[in-house]
Amino acid sequence: MSKKLYASITGITKPISISVSSAYTNASDVAIIKAESTTLSIGDAITVDMGYTDDHAILFTGYVKRVERVYPDNVYTVTAYDVMTRAVDYFIASTNPNAPFKRSKIAAETLIGEVLALAGLTNYQGDATNFIYGWTVPVEVNLIGAYDFCKQLSDLVAWHLYADVNGKIWFVDRKPYAEVGDTPTYTLNENKIITATRSDSDDDLRNRIVVYGNNGVFAEAKASSPYLPSGYYKTAVMSATFVDQQWVADDAASYNLSKWNRLRNSYNISALGNTNITARKIITVETTPIATQDDWFVYSVEHLLGTSGYTTNMELRI
Repeated sequence: MSKKLYASITGITKPISISVSSAYTNASDVAIIKAESTTLSIGDAITVDMGYTDDHAILFTGYVKRVERVYPDNVYTVTAYDVMTRAVDYFIASTNPNAPFKRSKIAAETLIGEVLALAGLTNYQGDATNFIYGWTVPVEVNLIGAYDFCKQLSDLVAWHLYADVNGKIWFVDRKPYAEVGDTPTYTLNENKIITATRSDSDDDLRNRIVVYGNNGVFAEAKASSPYLPSGYYKTAVMSATFVDQQWVADDAASYNLSKWNRLRNSYNISALGNTNITARKIITVETTPIATQDDWFVYSVEHLLGTSGYTTNMELRI
């Protein structure tokens, strides 16, 4: 017996199709809803609760960014982004160019919190990184998007910045793959998988990291890779004027080398819809014809609900 679909969306009573997507690399989660009618307007808050009548969950909260109406079908398409869109949209430009936002000797997690607050985002928690900026010259934040600046900070320390489904922003040490000590929250078996593709690639591998700072500070970290020819290096460069201590540059290079000097092992799966599978979780995939049982990191996920049913498409990494 097929399960009955369920959807409850702010301002929409007759949805035709729903897409909710989230990814480790995306600034914001995105929801796209097609419907016969809507009372939503630009800027309205929206929540998407979807799944089955006996098993559903809130998979998205955010703000409406676009509403389209197609004639003669008379179908509305509502596009919404999560709370991080406020940081994406907020461009930092001081009223007085001689008095920009400045901070001295400030921890990375504290600086991110203060920059997010400029965009009105105060529901934030950042773990301690031990990275301190602005030792000799104050960190100056001006003429840059709030999210872009915070993303630059998080990339330097090889950490992750994201907003959860409840609208809280987190800054944490979360690598984009399964790590020792991770706890799986769901098991996906072969009976629930529609299609699957296993892929191994060196596309994301970087075995040489160069960091440019201020006042003559620079650093390099490199290591040979068993997946590349001897003496062959794929390089990533990071640059920030607020890096003014040698140890900060050294640690940034070292941390990013550890994060990126590895193969991209991915598993792209289309499965029967399941609200337990969300980005950044760890799930166990039981043995299939193309992969043995293992724990995988949910790198990206898209939940699709419509007339053809409910499916969950995901990219997993290990």
